[in-house]
Amino acid sequence: MDHPALPSMKLSFRPDIPAGYNQTQAKVYARLRLQVLFSVFFCYSAYYLVRKDFVLVMPDLVSEGWSKSELGTVMAVMTVSYGLSNFVMGFVADRFSTRWLMPLCLLVSGLVSLALAGATWFSCPFLVIALLMTINGWVQGLGWPSSAKVIAHWFQREERGRATSFWNLSNNFGAGLLGPLAIFALAVFTFWQSKLVLPAVLAIGSALLCVFWIRDRPEDCGLPPLLEKESEEKLGRSQLDTHDSGGVRGFVQTCLTMPDLWLLALLNMCVYFIRYGVIDWVPLYMTEARGFSFEVASWAFATFEFAAIPGTLLCGYISDRVFHGKRVPMNLLNMSLVLLALLGYWHCNADHWLQPVCMLAVIGFLIYGCVVLLHVHIIDIAPRRYVAACVGFCGLFGYVLGASGANLLLGRVVDSWGWDGAFQLITANGVVCLVLLLILWLRDNNRLGAEAVPSEQPLVE
Repeated sequence: MDHPALPSMKLSFRPDIPAGYNQTQAKVYARLRLQVLFSVFFCYSAYYLVRKDFVLVMPDLVSEGWSKSELGTVMAVMTVSYGLSNFVMGFVADRFSTRWLMPLCLLVSGLVSLALAGATWFSCPFLVIALLMTINGWVQGLGWPSSAKVIAHWFQREERGRATSFWNLSNNFGAGLLGPLAIFALAVFTFWQSKLVLPAVLAIGSALLCVFWIRDRPEDCGLPPLLEKESEEKLGRSQLDTHDSGGVRGFVQTCLTMPDLWLLALLNMCVYFIRYGVIDWVPLYMTEARGFSFEVASWAFATFEFAAIPGTLLCGYISDRVFHGKRVPMNLLNMSLVLLALLGYWHCNADHWLQPVCMLAVIGFLIYGCVVLLHVHIIDIAPRRYVAACVGFCGLFGYVLGASGANLLLGRVVDSWGWDGAFQLITANGVVCLVLLLILWLRDNNRLGAEAVPSEQPLVE
């Protein structure tokens, strides 16, 4: 079943005729890759509906006696589970069909969200909530590696900045809908657990639809595989050949010897600490520290996500068109501005809601640009047979150490030293990001002179 492609997307992603394609195949390819991109966008948006909905019930749980440390621990349990799953599910996604795995895991995540609503309704103990969040984190972990695999197989390097930028908007679209959905659910159903129920129902419906639209690679649709311009920058080393053993052993031998992959993993950790250190605590910070209503906090949460849409698209376009596929220069600029906006959010006047909401919008505009360029950079340097495993490896750092650190540490820091201590910790991670980006920039510049002109060759599978 083909999903109708948007005219504006056709203009943005109008491909040249790929090598080895005739005119008829090129037309089919142009249509199908938009269908697939839009499908993984839609599916991953639904993933976010049931990943971040718990954040919006945190003020309700505090009113029922939960401490911030307990909430931070629950969120950390989920992010650790998600990070480990990113890595493990990366290998699963490389070997099995995304078309079936991605909707299946979304379906399970929706059912878990319904179970969370029931558990909070019946005041189940902490361990039950933590177990459900662990399960949710694990099934959620398949989403990003699967999406990266699809983008790597359907789009060439010079297009991936724009393709990944568009896909990355699914994060903002899904999470941004949660604020309005929560307000609607409370208005209609009156009980606060409905903020978990409504997103779960929408996610389950989305999972059933996406099976009909997603395709793993052009070969699944009777098209030739794309030829890839493989350079030493792409591979990180020259040993990817017929002697590559494949699987976990091949990943260790080929990918874990790439210094850039480790630098990107550490950078992912720090960026995710900032991203989740800000967004996961917005409802509680805005209601407790700023004294605003739940409605204002919900719209602030949505503003952070929706402001990322133009920022993400702009970053992907500039990195493709202006920097010709180089991701680091744009990321350096973005992260520098993120630090300034973070200071503005921290120290702005608390008398009116407009100033902190505007600062949140600026942070959202910028930080998701950093995230998407990191994603594209990982796809760029990863051998295509290991794309899902490489993004899963970086996701392991991003979520197990970055996002879970933000949830686990910040809850305790706020309890002990207040919100100023939390902002100091987030700012320190921003400084580390700048240092890591400068190292990557120096490595890229040193490699430029020694890099041979790449030649087209068939994709090694």
